[in-house]
Amino acid sequence: MTVKQQRRGEQIRIARERFHLTQEQLGEFVDLPAKDIDAIERGERSPRCNELERIAYAVGRKVWEFVDADFVDNGELAALFRATPQPMARTQLTKALQEGISYALQFATLEKRLGNVRASALRPALEFPAPRDCAEAVCQGDLAAIEERRRLDLGDRDLHRMQHLFEMNGVGSVAVSLPDNVSGLTLFDPRFGAFVLFNAAQSRARRRFSLAHEYGHVLMDRHGLASLSKIGPPENLVELRANAFAASFLMPEGGVLHAIERPVGKPIGLLEVAAVAQAFGVSRRSALRRIRHLQLISADEFECLAAKEANSEGEPYSTLLGLFNPPDLDSRRDSRGRMLSLAFEVFRQERISRGKLTEIGKEFGFGSDTVARLVEVFSME
Repeated sequence: MTVKQQRRGEQIRIARERFHLTQEQLGEFVDLPAKDIDAIERGERSPRCNELERIAYAVGRKVWEFVDADFVDNGELAALFRATPQPMARTQLTKALQEGISYALQFATLEKRLGNVRASALRPALEFPAPRDCAEAVCQGDLAAIEERRRLDLGDRDLHRMQHLFEMNGVGSVAVSLPDNVSGLTLFDPRFGAFVLFNAAQSRARRRFSLAHEYGHVLMDRHGLASLSKIGPPENLVELRANAFAASFLMPEGGVLHAIERPVGKPIGLLEVAAVAQAFGVSRRSALRRIRHLQLISADEFECLAAKEANSEGEPYSTLLGLFNPPDLDSRRDSRGRMLSLAFEVFRQERISRGKLTEIGKEFGFGSDTVARLVEVFSME
């Protein structure tokens, strides 16, 4: 046993434990028996190159990290698994992190080859004290959204593509298969900067809100390594603050007032709720909550409209307004298309080989024939 083998084995053990994997589970991911994983971690067996590559992927690492003297222990990842106690959900979360971190690392590598430093576009964090109660959490979220819209010079306009806004502001993102009750999670890692993983199975409207929610975490909660957001009522004041940010950021007060223009004295009804939902690409439920938060309706009116919405009585109004079906942006396919586009730009600048381009395409769901056709098209330009 060499000192190098022993150190590498210890690093693999730490990385495995941070992903809440047993030796048996890691063995299943990398097609090795648990006794071999144990021997590798003890430094009694040196993994082959292909085995080390599979181990690295399974625990969200690059191979070189296991030979680096400055190995970073990302211990805070464990908190994500503590927040997801169900075994099946944990397994799904593990796979989502494997997929998402692999994507983030590859994306960051390609960006560096082009000389892009995405982190340089990331605005300084908004410093707020920990909220003491619900009112303060909501107030902080509102203030952060107003400030960020002002900084981006958005006025009262709708935000068409959240992922594009992310990238222009130093944040990466990708759609992955998260547990049903998890809307998204945000990672802060020196290897790839701020990166948002969001639930690919969500509806478009829910997805937009989740992305805005995670953007709130990027701006206000950058002190930790990771944060996980669940679907449903906020579990704590930090999640409530991110929800308030998302609602205010997606649906600015001036835009909401414009969307519900109506004759003087006419009360706000399901038609106006649907109009706000259409104007900002959110669900009618989110639009209704925003209208209530702006105190445009009373608590009793809110309860009445919410009961009608629960019975799907708002659906005909959406149809009446002619809600269109735009391309499914900010989706899993869109995420992988952006990765392939970035890889092609690196290839065109002759910074990676055609073989590497094909390898990247295959890793993210594009067959070699598709890549070959695209290479042919680009070569004709």
